[in-house]
Amino acid sequence: MKYSYNLAGAEQEVMETLWASEEMLSTSELLEKMNGQGKNWKRQTLNTILARLEEKGCVCRPRAFVKASISKKDLLQLQTREILDNFYEGKLKNFCAALIGDARLDEGDVESLNAMIDELQKKKDS
Repeated sequence: MKYSYNLAGAEQEVMETLWASEEMLSTSELLEKMNGQGKNWKRQTLNTILARLEEKGCVCRPRAFVKASISKKDLLQLQTREILDNFYEGKLKNFCAALIGDARLDEGDVESLNAMIDELQKKKDS
């Protein structure tokens, strides 16, 4: 199944709360934490958000508990790949061209980019 990793604002907030937690939370604890952050959610609101996150492969809900099933770093990488594929034909050069636009790169930017390319090439070759 292909997931879309684009998160709505409330979904992102729930994920941030789960990532900040040291352990699995009960849905009641998660609801308390969210309402402690200024939300005025009912249990059904949270359950709807959790169901959407579960469909996206971001959380798992064993029994009455919930935990992130993906790290923040991994989610960001998947979101970036999705943007690259959907908007830039999956090509990094197209993304970079759009990002830079009419801006001019200074010598430091060029050196940093070349170093990054060299590092990626070394990883590819090994």
